[in-house]
Amino acid sequence: MAKTGSFIHNSAHAVNIQATTAYAVVRSHNLTKLGSDVGQSANKRYFLRTLYIKLDTLSVGPAPSTLTVRLTRDANGNDVVVGDVTASISTGVTTASEGAVTIAIDFAYSHNDITGAVVDNLHCFWKTDAGTAQVRRIELTTEE
Repeated sequence: MAKTGSFIHNSAHAVNIQATTAYAVVRSHNLTKLGSDVGQSANKRYFLRTLYIKLDTLSVGPAPSTLTVRLTRDANGNDVVVGDVTASISTGVTTASEGAVTIAIDFAYSHNDITGAVVDNLHCFWKTDAGTAQVRRIELTTEE
């Protein structure tokens, strides 16, 4: 029997990568395993829903207050799927050196490139407005 309704998937990644005031390939992460059974159908389509990024070790003087994020099809950050989105870093109530951003994307996405080849992954790039921080966790929810 064919599936009906919508299904929410979560691509979660524990990382330890610095965030600075500039994008860089070494300061990005490949968000693998998007949706369910990705790579098995060249026509796979789903919605990118929410991107969550956990930060800690926020620098002081200057401390970052925002994080700008983009999602690309390629590891070099040039084939942009979701353009730059800037979100405020919500710091912890008791620990000001920890925080997170949550970005609602709500974007219909098909993981085929221009040649029709299946692109299983999106690459997440980030930069701060000032200072540095450590990116510790990245989660991308999708809906099919």
